[in-house]
Amino acid sequence: MKLVKKQFEELSQEAIGRELAISSTKYHVIAAWVAILFNPLFAYTDYINLNSLWQHIGLIRLSISLITLLTLFWTKKEGGVSNRIVIVPLLLISLQNAYTFSLITNSDVLGHNINYIALLIGASLFLIISLRTLIFITFISVSVTTFSIIINPLLDAHVFLVQGGFLLMAVGIFMIIAIRMRYNLMLKEIKARLALLASNEEIKRQAEEVKATNENLEIIVRTRTQDLQRKNQALEEYAWINAHKLRSPVASILGLMSLLKREEVKPEARIIMNHLQASTEKLDEVVSSITSAIERADYPSLQNQPEQAIEKYAISNL
Repeated sequence: MKLVKKQFEELSQEAIGRELAISSTKYHVIAAWVAILFNPLFAYTDYINLNSLWQHIGLIRLSISLITLLTLFWTKKEGGVSNRIVIVPLLLISLQNAYTFSLITNSDVLGHNINYIALLIGASLFLIISLRTLIFITFISVSVTTFSIIINPLLDAHVFLVQGGFLLMAVGIFMIIAIRMRYNLMLKEIKARLALLASNEEIKRQAEEVKATNENLEIIVRTRTQDLQRKNQALEEYAWINAHKLRSPVASILGLMSLLKREEVKPEARIIMNHLQASTEKLDEVVSSITSAIERADYPSLQNQPEQAIEKYAISNL
């Protein structure tokens, strides 16, 4: 959990923005095609509500659909990821509806407000854009709408408010809140997903490090095992040499000493022979004890430095 939190905090804004653009593009493409196809169809409502002006507004609607289509293909050619594919139609259709308020009369305002509300509801369903962009578009739309109402002598502001104006403003606020909520939810989901991916990469990297460490340990263990095997083999060879080649001349000396004892010699020579006999017997005991120690494997430090350890062991028993 701490690792995920750490990765979450270290995510770059560039990576988050890129993922947000990619994730929102699929919704924006749908919104762009809805604008391209349905905005001209609303010319039928203009025909009913505006009578002689419907052709003029219809031409504007077709132009906006064409511009949106060109924007869609242009964005796709560049890589297919950009918010302009919804910002362009939303802004243009908003200006179209705002401009229409300068042409209609009091009897047409309710129908046109309903058309405007349909745009805002559609935008709240598909758009995932930043609050700054949303406020900019809203400010431009409100400003042009207000200007259009003011310059239109055939449209009363009070009638506009009563005949759907208040509802239009309420839906506009709802649109801003809905888009903002969807934007924040997607932003949190992207941050959590990127943090999880980064965490998985970190875990994978650590697993590779552990694997490499284990492989190195296996090599070290294998190397040391081979060293121990060589040293054990050397000890076995030393034990064989000690038991056969080294002990053989000691036994010969002891045999010669037994023969010399049968001869008549001076007392001084007899004393020397006795000392020699005792030393040779002690040497024989040391050789035998070294052989026994190697066979029992209870010798001190013979595994690490067999030659030095055996030498020390032999000296201590002299």
